[in-house]
Amino acid sequence: MEGFSVIYRNFGHWDITQGSNGRLFRIRGAPGKYAVSDERKGQNAAWVYFSTLPVAMAYICDKLMFELIIAEGQTPTVIEGWNIHN
Repeated sequence: MEGFSVIYRNFGHWDITQGSNGRLFRIRGAPGKYAVSDERKGQNAAWVYFSTLPVAMAYICDKLMFELIIAEGQTPTVIEGWNIHN
């Protein structure tokens, strides 16, 4: 995955983009109620709400920076796909 950029358009209006993939997330709102929409392919575009901008950004970074790492010698745990909820 290539890096991502945070673009401040104006008060309460932020876009998180990634090169040729365009906008991945958008943040709209004001202190007390920021809304985040996940616009990546195959994602549900329902809004998720946060009281502060840093927490909204932490949520987005968690989604974009997740790394599944297994230590050498460990056996991976496999679960059924239906058990995954985003």
